[in-house]
Amino acid sequence: MGLPWPFALRRTPAAAQAPGQAGSGCGRALFGQPLAALCGEDGSLPQPIQEMLAALHKEGPSTEGVFRRAASGTEFCELREALDHGAHVDLGSQPALLLAVILKDFLRSIPAKLLVTDLYEDWMAAMQKSGKEEKVEELKAVAKKLPGANLLLLKRLLALLQHIGHNASSSRMTASNLAICLGPNLLSPPNEDLLPLEAMLAVTEKVRWTERPAAALPAHASLAAQRSLAASSLEQMLVGWLPARAAPQPQPPAQRQGSGVGKAA
Repeated sequence: MGLPWPFALRRTPAAAQAPGQAGSGCGRALFGQPLAALCGEDGSLPQPIQEMLAALHKEGPSTEGVFRRAASGTEFCELREALDHGAHVDLGSQPALLLAVILKDFLRSIPAKLLVTDLYEDWMAAMQKSGKEEKVEELKAVAKKLPGANLLLLKRLLALLQHIGHNASSSRMTASNLAICLGPNLLSPPNEDLLPLEAMLAVTEKVRWTERPAAALPAHASLAAQRSLAASSLEQMLVGWLPARAAPQPQPPAQRQGSGVGKAA
């Protein structure tokens, strides 16, 4: 079955013959691909991701429950399929809740995750530093090992989350809330399929940087207990890596010709 309107694929004959000129700005599917393979020759992030980040920076702070509340399942499937097929979509006109769910799904689909599975033990070691400043410095050192595209997206993502967290009075999303909703999408252990539930839950600790060393967590801790212990760490990360003030609003990429798809039905 073809893509439903208004997410119909619109390519000119020339674009159809020129790989990499699809509406999504990528010459391949957007989801489930290595991040570096999706970036431009100048190292820029995929255009749909840039547009989503810009739209969420604008609308996220005033959207209650952004990154926590679900979007329409039908709209999610249609928009995801459209983006994965290179459709021209006016992402700036889409609901913030829908864009947040799409962005989370994109992060979850990155092979080896945004923070890179092979660096799992490095993140763990940094997490176990007792002092806050020492922990932040160690985490920065691990971040420098990330591929350039991963580090760029991580910085843009942190800037967005900081901006939303600073407007928690309207978004109802504190740093703790954001950590719980996004942390598990950023990192997973190398042998995730073989690990018991308790070890898989520890991923949250490595991403959110709790004050308490991850090794101190009891192996039998429940999901709620581990998430509670990890909840405040994302705020530490934002404060440690970014300026105290919210970053200026990023400008979306230049509008593509022929783009003009409206809101999801």
